[in-house]
Amino acid sequence: MSKKQLFFLVFTFAWVTLSHAQNASSPYSLFGIGTLSGNALTYQESMGGLGISNGKFWVLNNINPALLPLNSFTTFDIGLYTERRNLNTTDLSQSNTNGGLRHLTLGIPIKNLKWSMALGLMPYSNVSYNMITSAPVTNWENATANYSYIGDGGINQVFLSSGWQLIPKFLSVGVRAGYAFGSVDEDTIIEIEETVYKNEEDEVGERKIFLPSRYFRTSRYSDLIFEGGINLRKEFKKDLEVNLGFIYELGTNMNTAREELVDVYNPNEPDSPTDEILTDAKGSTYLPPNYGFGLSVTKANKWTYGVDFYMRDWSQYKSDFGINQQLTDSYKIIVGGELTPDIFSVTSYLKRVTYLFGISYEQTPIFVKNQNIDDFGINFGVSLPVGNASIFNLGLKYGQLGTTSNGLIREDYIKLNLGMTFNDRSFGWYRNQNKFK
Repeated sequence: MSKKQLFFLVFTFAWVTLSHAQNASSPYSLFGIGTLSGNALTYQESMGGLGISNGKFWVLNNINPALLPLNSFTTFDIGLYTERRNLNTTDLSQSNTNGGLRHLTLGIPIKNLKWSMALGLMPYSNVSYNMITSAPVTNWENATANYSYIGDGGINQVFLSSGWQLIPKFLSVGVRAGYAFGSVDEDTIIEIEETVYKNEEDEVGERKIFLPSRYFRTSRYSDLIFEGGINLRKEFKKDLEVNLGFIYELGTNMNTAREELVDVYNPNEPDSPTDEILTDAKGSTYLPPNYGFGLSVTKANKWTYGVDFYMRDWSQYKSDFGINQQLTDSYKIIVGGELTPDIFSVTSYLKRVTYLFGISYEQTPIFVKNQNIDDFGINFGVSLPVGNASIFNLGLKYGQLGTTSNGLIREDYIKLNLGMTFNDRSFGWYRNQNKFK
């Protein structure tokens, strides 16, 4: 089997896997288009997602396309993850575990250290929730309404990005164009339960359950997404430099097609009558622009420390209904870095290992019951050399999302990320490049 055939098979497998990915359930993915995934690969995720200004020769720089010219190797990167979430209220707890393929990317240097490109497939957002609530029925004695809210799906993206170094060792720019596509299924089931007493003296009544009614909606999304990036580098000594980065994702009116159904739901009769409210109604969902800034300090082949800052005004968000869902401004701060004791050591493998760490704090756009929903994460990881130029990346994140205050839900989660980066020496591609000139 040729390398082209192998890559095609892997890419096809990734497409199918991402389209049917299972994500750990989070009730907060109910809002907007779900939980955004970001563009970080396994290596960057181990630093909390740090990567707007800091880049590597042997790791695909997927966050800021302006850093792509640093990639002197042809790089094939695949990432997997598994995640466990514990959902807690003041008196209840529930756990769920899922995982799957996280990304599949390929970076290709066109002109060494001057022009590089990358393409790939990865999720843009995820929706996965399953909630049940109950409330008494107004003007109906001894009756309770049970509400089930179920959501599943998300948006994936295929992308092509390119970066150019305009001024050697000082200024580079990049652009990224992605095609976003996917669907989200949302199910609301209402079941009426009544307790009937034969006599007024009875303490225990007979439970009577009516056939539930069901509202089902499918939203299908598709559109182009564009992003630009800038990177500035300044050397202060032979092996010490300061880096500045900026990325900007344009706001998008994403094409949205919607179907809505209402029926009396009988679990024993899947073909029960259904009333179609809308069929393939056309609309658009507005996603506001996203800004990111980064600052980092690097000692060549030794260490990097940096900080990234993102902000997005989700109060501008509009669904295809024209509804905002009371989303607010969001921002995210990442502080992280990496350390390699001695990348050229021939006596100690552990000294050639890169150790990664990062802390992230995000005020999400979700505002519920007068409470901002925040996400805090601590990340650790290692990047293990394999063969001549490839690396195996392993990262672990512990995080908390939300709070138990005001009757809300706090999610404690642990996420394990696995990634493999195959550089061109592993595949024999571009062997004749003079890489570091």
